[in-house]
Amino acid sequence: MIDGIYHVTFSSNSNDFGEGIAVFKGNSVNGGDHGYLYSGTMSGQGDNFNSALTIKQWNPSVQSIFGPAKEFVLELSGSSSADNSFLAHGHVAGQPQAKISIRGRHLSDAA
Repeated sequence: MIDGIYHVTFSSNSNDFGEGIAVFKGNSVNGGDHGYLYSGTMSGQGDNFNSALTIKQWNPSVQSIFGPAKEFVLELSGSSSADNSFLAHGHVAGQPQAKISIRGRHLSDAA
């Protein structure tokens, strides 16, 4: 996956969904949406990657796609495509039943 700013859309297996912005630079991932901040790391080879993201609530009036959690960790694995998009799947750490799918589309290079 190339470094840059991505538009991300995500959905849980409980039929909730959302969208935000994620910035990938080196092995770091940062971003957010209208209620939560994302930060973490990414590793991998070629088009495949693994990531662990800490998701922290910044807006107390917004509930996550997994309910009223203030903070949780997502464990993800995914792959990027030739068009600089990616698809990742994973779950909340320690809660394999709380699943998530994320699609990302490259918008711009990161500074």
